[in-house]
Amino acid sequence: MDKNTSLSELVADAEALLSKLADVKTPDIQALRDKVEAGIADAKKSLSRGTDRVQELTESVVGYVRENPWVAVAAGTAIAVALIYIAFSGRAEED
Repeated sequence: MDKNTSLSELVADAEALLSKLADVKTPDIQALRDKVEAGIADAKKSLSRGTDRVQELTESVVGYVRENPWVAVAAGTAIAVALIYIAFSGRAEED
């Protein structure tokens, strides 16, 4: 489960709790409702900003790869070679 899913579930649970407390009109409960509603609004904004940021980064990477395909191929190859080297460098030679 990722952070966005966890946060979305927490927001949904908090909203369900608020709806169950809708009929309670005491000042303490109303103050708590106000705080929770503000927290939910902040969480939703945070999720939205995170999603927007990921989309911007994805578009940036796609644009860079389209403009410089050979650099992307070379970088991918270098990463693959480095991972293969790391994976096999710890093995002892068998005689």
